[in-house]
Amino acid sequence: MDMSPYRDLFISESREHLRAVSELIVKVEQEAGSRKDMDALFRAAHSLKGMAASMGYGEIAELSHRIEDLMDRVRKEELVFDAGIADLLLEGADLLEVMITDVANEVQAVRDIGDLVQRLVAYRPATGTAGTADGGDVAGGAPSDRQSPADLLHGEPDRHGDASQTVRVRTEVLDHLINITGELITNKHRLMTVGKELASQPLDEATVELSRLLRDLHTEVLLVRLIPFSTIADRFPRVVRDLAKKVGKEVVFEVDGKGIELDRGILEGLSDPLTHILRNAVDHGLELPDERRACGKPLHGRIRLAARREKDQVVVVVEDDGRGMDPALLIASAIEKRLVSPEAGRLMSAREAFMLTCIPGFSTAREVTDVSGRGVGMDAVRSTIQTLGGNLTIESELGKGSRFILRLPLTIAIINVLLVRLARVALAIPITSVQRTVELRRDLIYSRGKQKVFDFDGEALPLLSLNRILGLPHSHAGELLPLFVSELKGRRVGLVVDEFIGQQEIFVKPLGRPLASMKGLGGGAVLGNGEVVFILDVANVL
Repeated sequence: MDMSPYRDLFISESREHLRAVSELIVKVEQEAGSRKDMDALFRAAHSLKGMAASMGYGEIAELSHRIEDLMDRVRKEELVFDAGIADLLLEGADLLEVMITDVANEVQAVRDIGDLVQRLVAYRPATGTAGTADGGDVAGGAPSDRQSPADLLHGEPDRHGDASQTVRVRTEVLDHLINITGELITNKHRLMTVGKELASQPLDEATVELSRLLRDLHTEVLLVRLIPFSTIADRFPRVVRDLAKKVGKEVVFEVDGKGIELDRGILEGLSDPLTHILRNAVDHGLELPDERRACGKPLHGRIRLAARREKDQVVVVVEDDGRGMDPALLIASAIEKRLVSPEAGRLMSAREAFMLTCIPGFSTAREVTDVSGRGVGMDAVRSTIQTLGGNLTIESELGKGSRFILRLPLTIAIINVLLVRLARVALAIPITSVQRTVELRRDLIYSRGKQKVFDFDGEALPLLSLNRILGLPHSHAGELLPLFVSELKGRRVGLVVDEFIGQQEIFVKPLGRPLASMKGLGGGAVLGNGEVVFILDVANVL
């Protein structure tokens, strides 16, 4: 029988099981053996064994079987789940991931599983003997455990109770669907422009109804593209555990909001930034056990990763109860590395000092290790978050810990923008980059040194001209200056434009060469009148 039609489904299902296995191993180790979690871990290994056996992947089935055996001994209380068992099981999960990747890449590699299988089998209590998990079961799986290829189309009953109401769709189909929706939105604005020119009431009414239907379609398409935060969050307990053991720290890691859903494109881009932040939290943020004891803190440091929805944004927070950051130390280090001038350092607020960690090359680590110290982590985090249309805020209190707050849009394909005009050029500013729009009287502008500033919410904000930054001619006329307030490296600034056109929903299209390589451009879009606008990445332009 040709099994190739089921190979992709096997790979997808197997990776889901492995993600669950890694997460559950860490969870059981931290909670000293929850019966429910141990049962779930056993079932995941059992399912993987049966799937591999039905597909004819004998080595994967054999290794999964031995992992299942070891878990069965724990369930029967012949063994106590400890760090040794956790290390062994995680090693097995890693090897299974490599073997499944071989299947995905159609690599005919023979992996040596003999040593690991022997260690799994030999891990027995000091007294008594341990039997096998299923009497007489062999590597290929007992007949009762074997699953037909058709069974792979219906998940485990306890995991996919609503399997009959779901369907797997290729990601490229979803991408194509959102592209069509975006083009429809562009044409809706075109029809609205034509309606205004013709002054046709029937056309206006039809356009209003079309707008309503497209809004509903857009909502449904976004829902199809949304996937739960747990898709990437489930791997982080393993990351934190392994790093904590490596640096000799004890960490309790918590994840909240796993069910919060984000656009697939944003979630995929979020994985690396969160990994950087978590590694920094373990390596830099948390103290060693002896230091925590001396400070009167629990020996176990705590790191919490949480996601929540706020209107049309998702907020992701990473916080720890570690040593916190000292603004004075950060400023002194930046001055020493000549990243900021002494004068600028003296004027910095604590919030601005924390954002210094995002400057390329900045690091307070005493030595470079394979974990940190090269000054590239937080810079990569900020850059990626801005590319995704979000922003990063850092809060910290010396001796009590730090918080990294990431605010992200629900989608990066269809976004709301503020349209502005500079000279004869129209530009789109993502609404997520705009804190406020202001029409400022010229007599409210004053100088502080060489910088023009204005008072806003009790704070003196620098005033910059987007025309000058982009090399466009100035055409600021009249007593009122239109500007919008944005944030750069933790500090708010006012950016002057020539004119506000209005707010609009646009479909973002990627730029081709050579525009794609230009710093500060985040894509393009077509307006209803056929005009092409560029989407400005404000932080990178500045």
